[in-house]
Amino acid sequence: MSHWRPPAGTTTLVEPLDPDPGQETLTGTVLQDERLLLDLGASPRPGTSIDVVASFFTPDALLRVTGVLVAEPDGYYELVVKDSERIQRRSTDRVDIELTASLVVLDAPGPMMSVVGHTQNVSVGGCRVLTDQPLPTGREAMVSLHLIDDLKPVVAQATVLGVKHDDTTWNYRLMFTAIDTEDRDRLHRVVAA
Repeated sequence: MSHWRPPAGTTTLVEPLDPDPGQETLTGTVLQDERLLLDLGASPRPGTSIDVVASFFTPDALLRVTGVLVAEPDGYYELVVKDSERIQRRSTDRVDIELTASLVVLDAPGPMMSVVGHTQNVSVGGCRVLTDQPLPTGREAMVSLHLIDDLKPVVAQATVLGVKHDDTTWNYRLMFTAIDTEDRDRLHRVVAA
């Protein structure tokens, strides 16, 4: 746990173990700091030191942290971590596999443009695709995954949940919103292999 830090700006649910009335649930925002420092915003202010359970929501999992919330002189609170538990949020596991993928953004302005890349990981519920060019602006995409030893691609409609951009690579996180049963079954066989 000593190496883990949620990104600055992450919203956190803080639940005191022995709360005063009206302080059963607090919300905080992670601040940029070497410590795990929280701004409780409009939440009520607990005492100078209180045992809590804090929940951090990430794309892959929920992280529940037990610790002590300690008031700082500047009005912020440091979360001193005692223990943590990672809880899987996905309904289906993703498998690291590289498949050729082509993406078309359905709600992009202008002419349709296909972007080709490859998957980093795949599940029957979504995938992560790396490309060397950005997708047009939009939230809905049609994804074609070219399975190994199969001429017919798996086609699914997907929502773009997020993107990370490095120097020359775009990393798209996609959740399938529509996929026919046959393609879902074919994808399940690949993931389960």
